[in-house]
Amino acid sequence: MQFMRRMREPAPVRYANLREVVFRAADRFPDTRFFLCADAALPFVTGRELREYCGALGARCAREGKEGSHIALLGPNSAAWLSCYFAVVCGGCTAVPLHLGTKPDELVRCLTRSDSGLLLYDASCAADAEQIAAALPKLEIIELHAFLDALLQERERRYAVLLPDAPAALYFTSGTTAESRCVVLTHRNMGSQCSAAMSQLPLSPADTGLSVLPPSHTFELMTNIVGVLHCGGTMYINQDLTTVKENLKRYEPTILVVVPLVLQMLRKEIRRTAKRQGKLELLERGLRANGILQRFGLDLSRRLFGDVYAVLGHKLRYFLCGGAALDPELITFFRNLGITILQGYGITECSPIVAANVPHANRFGSVGKTFPCCETKLFDGEICVRGDSVSPGYYRDDEANREAYRGGWFHTGDLGRIDRDGYLWFTGRKKNLIVLSNGENVSPERLEERLYRLEGVIDAVVYELDGRITAEICAEPKVLPDEAAVWREIDRINRTLAAHEQIGKLILRAEPFEKTATQKIKRRI
Repeated sequence: MQFMRRMREPAPVRYANLREVVFRAADRFPDTRFFLCADAALPFVTGRELREYCGALGARCAREGKEGSHIALLGPNSAAWLSCYFAVVCGGCTAVPLHLGTKPDELVRCLTRSDSGLLLYDASCAADAEQIAAALPKLEIIELHAFLDALLQERERRYAVLLPDAPAALYFTSGTTAESRCVVLTHRNMGSQCSAAMSQLPLSPADTGLSVLPPSHTFELMTNIVGVLHCGGTMYINQDLTTVKENLKRYEPTILVVVPLVLQMLRKEIRRTAKRQGKLELLERGLRANGILQRFGLDLSRRLFGDVYAVLGHKLRYFLCGGAALDPELITFFRNLGITILQGYGITECSPIVAANVPHANRFGSVGKTFPCCETKLFDGEICVRGDSVSPGYYRDDEANREAYRGGWFHTGDLGRIDRDGYLWFTGRKKNLIVLSNGENVSPERLEERLYRLEGVIDAVVYELDGRITAEICAEPKVLPDEAAVWREIDRINRTLAAHEQIGKLILRAEPFEKTATQKIKRRI
């Protein structure tokens, strides 16, 4: 979806909740096909149909006295999943998106903790649904498509009053360093975030997006999904990470909403392909040359890198990236290739975007300026946030609320700084920070960035073990066949680091680390 410097509308649209997003889409784009996917049973949904689903569920819940009930969703991204999600949230109930790939016993815990009374599941998750039903006999379970078909049989359409501070959804955090938490997001939270995102990242009906992140991720919701409804553009839903390359070429998106892992994969694939074709040196010379030309307002990327764009799609211009720390070298690589990365920072508890770069205010290495729906402040280097987009707290978790919400501010647990121009810089996760016996602090994220640049590194986690900075790495055997080969690369990195930052211990693992739904490593070291 193409970012523009100015909105095409006379004034930014203000949304009170997600229902207003759906209603506006239904009024302005009633026959537009949204959420195009490979699901033969429901390959898309129109703006008009989406509103009908919302009204039908509202009528059903009012008749059965189930307004405000908690309804969980499990399945891959699809028009059916998204239709159910919007029907639940806009119909006066509370949605509980579950992360695909989560083990059944953990899903049972999530359903219990969230007080869900109904589970809507995709047919591909039938086996998990059966295990869940056996463990929770009082839980009602319905397949997504069957649920939508039943809604179409409703004769009445009713829209419950959505109170600003009533819960719209309960989101489970990714749980990278501890047990996941159940975040309450209210209608006010979501409405203010939608308004801010659409005003800061204006979109065009001519844009095409490719959705590669799971729908249970709030970053995907507030960018790709809300964005296409807001502007009436086109969004194709990618099946999984293995089909990204194929779908980039087929659909030629103008923008991709990604996490850093996707960019790492794309860069490695581009370099690997060039090397296989004997063109790696030519690619590197072209990148350096185009980087110099860009300083003088010239960009020859489309001429120089035709082979690359044949794979990425000839229209791709922007990556909107968030969800984890981003290596500055990735930004440079794709900028020299002619594709701008707009880096942002967010957290589920803030609905989720806190700050983001935009085309006319894009400061290299920063995560941008704070969104108008919230304000940021640093307390002892920790990024703290308050405002309309900030969650009122965790669902039935007083201990977690006391820890995270103090003095009117939400304490993110992330470290950062704010420069004199108001740009926010993310420097690491507080819990991950290595504090050495001599008092020196080391950011493991900074070292991991360096390790991920190495050819053959699949996963890398840095932490302190027995007083030494330790790198635990999963590598491709064909590229880095043994510990000695990995140490040679680490020694090169160490020569560029201060003595207290140098890696002193290596653990080579055979299998990749366990990851979250958005491919972040679960750092339970």
